[in-house]
Amino acid sequence: MFTKFKFKNFLELVAFIIIFALITIMFVQVFARKFLPQIPIWSGEEMSTLLLMWLASLGASIAAGRYSHISMDYLVEKFSEKNRSKIMILVNFMICLFLLVIGIVSLQLAWENRFTETSRLDLSMFWMQISITVGMIIMLYYYTKHLLVTIIKVKKPNH
Repeated sequence: MFTKFKFKNFLELVAFIIIFALITIMFVQVFARKFLPQIPIWSGEEMSTLLLMWLASLGASIAAGRYSHISMDYLVEKFSEKNRSKIMILVNFMICLFLLVIGIVSLQLAWENRFTETSRLDLSMFWMQISITVGMIIMLYYYTKHLLVTIIKVKKPNH
């Protein structure tokens, strides 16, 4: 009756909701510009920018969960199977390190700008900039998982 909860499915649902909200906001903007005396304050570019930043972070996280980011498979496939796994360990480790650094820096940036507000909505810039940190944390989770799976495969050569 109940299926197993999958974090990727939750991320995809949130991304779908954001896309629907973006389409609705854009429709209201176009309609209001044509037929209303003024545009509703919540349908401005600030809300669209906020949602797009969250959508980009979630989209990148979903791609990381599917392990479908662009990679250099052509170069990696030139190596033997044993060396290929070692290269993938190195690549995944470097990605994890990069995500960790960017996550820390983006968190510092979000925290420093927590009192800066958008001009129309008076929304803290923290909520825009924390989307980067959240995306990095989710991607770090998935790439750490990929790294551990690859390390386990190297230690168990039978599979």
